[in-house]
Amino acid sequence: MKFLDKTTILISSILLLSLFIGMVVVNKVEYIAVALLSSIMMGIVSPLIAARRLYFLAAEVSHIALLAAILAIILTNITIVKNEMFWVITIGIAMVYSVGAFINRGIDPDIATSLITTFSVSSSVIAMYFALTRYRTSYSLWSLILGDPLLITRRDLYILLALTLIVVVISISIYKVIIYLGVDRDSAVLTFGNIHIHEFLFFTVLGLTSLILVRIVGYILEHVLLLLPALIAINIVEGGRRIIFTSVCISLTSSLLGFSFAIKLNLAPAGAIGFIALAAYIISIALKRLRMHG
Repeated sequence: MKFLDKTTILISSILLLSLFIGMVVVNKVEYIAVALLSSIMMGIVSPLIAARRLYFLAAEVSHIALLAAILAIILTNITIVKNEMFWVITIGIAMVYSVGAFINRGIDPDIATSLITTFSVSSSVIAMYFALTRYRTSYSLWSLILGDPLLITRRDLYILLALTLIVVVISISIYKVIIYLGVDRDSAVLTFGNIHIHEFLFFTVLGLTSLILVRIVGYILEHVLLLLPALIAINIVEGGRRIIFTSVCISLTSSLLGFSFAIKLNLAPAGAIGFIALAAYIISIALKRLRMHG
């Protein structure tokens, strides 16, 4: 327990240091706020993915977000609804729910995810080519892949804040049930009764997080920050609350340090953040071995 307490203190200290570095290097409150909010969303959803053991789906949801964002550009130009965010959420959530429906009907999660992956990847290529050759956008489609936090507006920031609060509240409220579902579905049904609402909320927060953040952090980085924070946390701490706290701290630290290095060294933010997260994962393996032998 002392090791775990020391680990928590160490992680908190590193996070505060990262925040200080970010404030000094970035020197722009809006950009820091974007990094904080997006990291909190992915950091708190990551343990849900780990608890539910749906890593493959978490990787696929980024493909869904990319397709939804590209289709939103096309539909904004050809329909009377000119709000891209509406189309992104509508299309993306529908696809995420479809995967959830397949899984609930007894189809193997990997098979269901593979089918959706094939569809979304193929459709993304066709849709991107169509969008690039037919329409002009207010931002480069490459930002959907590489991410560009600098594109966010003040209005987008308020929306991101509201959605972050929603995701945090829902994630904390369903985490215990999701753990039971990941371990033994039958026991979860006996213990909690109707679990469909919890699964519905799980797929909702997973979809919302990926869909909202695809233009900010990019399709590539979503793979990293949806998967690694929880894996790192599981390596170094025990207990649901500690894992959630540590996962969020890891996500925040990776984003703040990566963003700072990216600005200072003129690097792609997604790449810098990814390398920071990878380094944290390697360190977590060493800490896990230390805990096992200490």
